[in-house]
Amino acid sequence: MQQVKIRRIKMSVDRSYSSYEVIRAYQDRGMMKWGSFATGELTEAQNAFVKEQNSDKILQPLSHHIILHLLNQSFTNQVQVKIKYQSKVKITEVFGFVSEFINNQVRIKSTDKIHLISIEKIINIS
Repeated sequence: MQQVKIRRIKMSVDRSYSSYEVIRAYQDRGMMKWGSFATGELTEAQNAFVKEQNSDKILQPLSHHIILHLLNQSFTNQVQVKIKYQSKVKITEVFGFVSEFINNQVRIKSTDKIHLISIEKIINIS
């Protein structure tokens, strides 16, 4: 029977990117415990990403006059628009065509649904 020699390679990982001193200074035998650091950093990055996505950064909503003008232009020319509006909990985006104005609301036909949106709640149109 032949014996096989296992040669261990000492690996070094550059962790200078991390803001945590513990991670930068950590030395692991054979890099066996790196997963917990990666998991922690990944979780932190994901939480930051979700927080950024949920806090839509709208500097200033469009004026009521401009919103009405853009809705009218979309209706007249049958051009698809993207409307951002304040729903109950968050800011929602809808893509579709303006099909009708009802009192202070606008009806938007998207590919899968018809939306009835209060004009006062519209923040942006593009």
